[in-house]
Amino acid sequence: MWPLFPWRRATRIGAGTDWRALQARVASRVQIHIAPDCPRFPERIELSSGTRLANAQEMTTLVGGFAYEQGSRLPREPWRRPTEEETASLIATELPRDMSTAVSIIKLPGEFSDSARDAIRTAENEDFLAPLRATCDFGEPVHCIGTGENLPGLKTVTVNHERGEYIGMHVDTWDEYDVQSLHFATNRICINIGWNARYFLFLPYSVADVACLLAEELGLGWEIPARHTEIGRQFMARFPDVPVVRCLLAPGEAYIAPTENLFHDGSSLGQSHKDEVFTVRGRIRPI
Repeated sequence: MWPLFPWRRATRIGAGTDWRALQARVASRVQIHIAPDCPRFPERIELSSGTRLANAQEMTTLVGGFAYEQGSRLPREPWRRPTEEETASLIATELPRDMSTAVSIIKLPGEFSDSARDAIRTAENEDFLAPLRATCDFGEPVHCIGTGENLPGLKTVTVNHERGEYIGMHVDTWDEYDVQSLHFATNRICINIGWNARYFLFLPYSVADVACLLAEELGLGWEIPARHTEIGRQFMARFPDVPVVRCLLAPGEAYIAPTENLFHDGSSLGQSHKDEVFTVRGRIRPI
C-alpha cells in the first residue's frame, strides 16, 4: 500500500513515541477555531491521557440497550487542560480556510431559550437553516439529519444500529469516499439543543494523515482497511498515548467538523438530562 503515499518518508516512529513528536510527521494538524462570542470556559478544551480498548465489562454490560463492540477504542482518563504549547498548536486564531482539517465551535445568535430550542427541534424543510444563516455559510449539497437523542452519562454516544453496539472513536461514511479523497467529503454541524453541556471528541489528525503514518510504520505489507474506523483503531493501538481532544459545547453552541475525515465521537458525561442534538451535513464553514 506504500505507493499510495509516495510523498511520505519511511522513517519508523515506533510504539510508545511521545505524541508531540508525531506533530512534525503529519502533512497538517487538525485545529480548533472558537468563535469570539463563545465564552472561554476553563474546561472548554481538554486532553485525555491517551486511548484504550473497551474492557470486558463495557462489551457485555448493556447501557440503554447497547454494549461496546469488540475492538472499540475510548479516551483514557484522566482528562487535563492543555499546556500553553499544546494550546498554541491546537487553537486557530483565524477562521479556517480548509474545513477538511478544522473544527469550529460556534454559538447560535441571541439567547438560547426554550422557544429557540423548540423551533430548531420542529423545523421543517429549509426552516432548519434559519437559526444558522447568521453564523454559517452552507454549500451544496445540504442534508438535514435532524434531531438525535442519547442517554446522559455516556463516555461515547454513537451506536452501530446494524450491530446494535456502541462503536467508540470512529469515522462517518455517509459519502463513501476512499481515503485519498476524504478531504472532498462533506462536513457537519451539530448543535447542542439539550439542557446540559456535552462534548465533542476527536483525535488531532485526519484519517489520511493517520493512514500515512501507519504506512510508514508498517511498511509495504500494510493494507488500508476497508472500514475507515479500523485505520484509527490500528493507529490508537500503536500510539496509545496520543490524546483525544475534548471540546465542551454549552446549550445553543455547535461544532462544525469534518467527521468523514476525523476519528471522533460525542460524549454526554456529566449530564443530568438527556443529550439532544440537531445535525446538518453539507459544505459548511463559519462566517
